[in-house]
Amino acid sequence: MLVFLAAIAMISWTFTGSITFGLCCGVKTVRGVRGRELEVCLPVWRPGRYQVRVYYSAATTQINAEIRDAGDNFPLATLSLSYEPGKSNIEWRLANGKPFAVILRVPTYEETPPDGEYFGKVNGAELIVKGLKGYTNIDASINTKRPNANAEARAVADKGFAEGGDKPLKITDLEKPH
Repeated sequence: MLVFLAAIAMISWTFTGSITFGLCCGVKTVRGVRGRELEVCLPVWRPGRYQVRVYYSAATTQINAEIRDAGDNFPLATLSLSYEPGKSNIEWRLANGKPFAVILRVPTYEETPPDGEYFGKVNGAELIVKGLKGYTNIDASINTKRPNANAEARAVADKGFAEGGDKPLKITDLEKPH
């Protein structure tokens, strides 16, 4: 019995890869604010009992990762209503087959929105890197204009996993974008 317990104590998490899915599994068109039609994303079931939900308010689109039947909610992004989630992918970072972080490409906006708008014009994109349950220390954004943005986003997620838990992650090894 003691040998069995020692073997269990020696088991460590190993990073095993990632899975990329479309953000939505289905899209439904509904009439939105000011008579505009919106594409509403249907819930997507993903690894480790997670689901991705896209919510709409009067002014924003919110994307969350949630654990089914657990009430755990991890906000990923708040975007303008013009964002089209049906055209996006989400990458799940896994360790031993369990998700610990996600990477999502989202638009960036000019700071000053036009009158009557909540967001400025789209002026680029970034990769949002967010940790999931037990890894809320992972919270970063990588400018997609960087030459190796995808690899850097994965490295940030993996570094956060390696440092573990809910300790704040210090990202100091990334160069400034040109």
